[in-house]
Amino acid sequence: MRPPFHAEDPAFAPDRALFSPKLPPKPGEWLDRFPETGVSFDEYVRMRINTRTADRKRIVLQPIGPFDERGRELLGKLREFMEVFFDTPTQVAAGVALPQRGTRTRTDGAASWTQARTDVLLNGVLAPNLPWDAVCYLGVTMTDLYPDERWNYVFGQATLEQRVGVYSLARYFPEFWHRPDTPEARRLALLRSYKVLSHETGHMFSMLHCTRYECNMNGSNSLEEMDSEPAHLCPECLKMLQWNLRFDVRTRYGRLRDIYRREGLEQQAAWIDARLGAIGPAPESKLAR
Repeated sequence: MRPPFHAEDPAFAPDRALFSPKLPPKPGEWLDRFPETGVSFDEYVRMRINTRTADRKRIVLQPIGPFDERGRELLGKLREFMEVFFDTPTQVAAGVALPQRGTRTRTDGAASWTQARTDVLLNGVLAPNLPWDAVCYLGVTMTDLYPDERWNYVFGQATLEQRVGVYSLARYFPEFWHRPDTPEARRLALLRSYKVLSHETGHMFSMLHCTRYECNMNGSNSLEEMDSEPAHLCPECLKMLQWNLRFDVRTRYGRLRDIYRREGLEQQAAWIDARLGAIGPAPESKLAR
């Protein structure tokens, strides 16, 4: 039996020590370019949302293009993280080739790299192969992406109606920027990968960008902006997701903390320790209702 939803659970209460109101955007940041207003919990529950059903009950990660041994290890870590973050069975499908159609070559000084066009991947690779039992089907690639000729690049793109999305991890790793491959750089790349997949999959569960708090569901317009945003959901977004998926909030927090600590992401693990200490155990009286 899945845990019930209790609107007054302390897990959904804001804590000024752990949650910061959304800061005014700097020039060029997401809310400066796209002045969104977000939605409240009450508005979310009135929406027609995407959710798990008896038939659509798993998340599927679809590798597109080459992944070396380290890339395959990363996919395993992403699968585990996504399964915990959304309390939903998650699988990595067999890899598929990157189509040649829609690719282009970019150059910057002596450096050159390949980019793939997102609509080709969404409509030509993912949508036709959407597993019938997938609540969402997420393409993951180490190839840089662009949406059309007017754009330099994009981190990813999705279509909620078709339940498919595609995301590039290329720019999260030091190799793309010709920087040293250090343990610290790898930890940052993993954290960025966790953030982007959980953020974008949040959209697949009908969550819009958060404008109330510094939150995993904030929009971001650059790596710098994304790095400044937290990996956790704010109380309002957590409330939306728990209402949708009915996971045990404290168990989920604990499992995420264990993943972060194992991967050396101590700042994220310590934040969860503090949050669990602040909210305490689930009130028995409420669970018994």
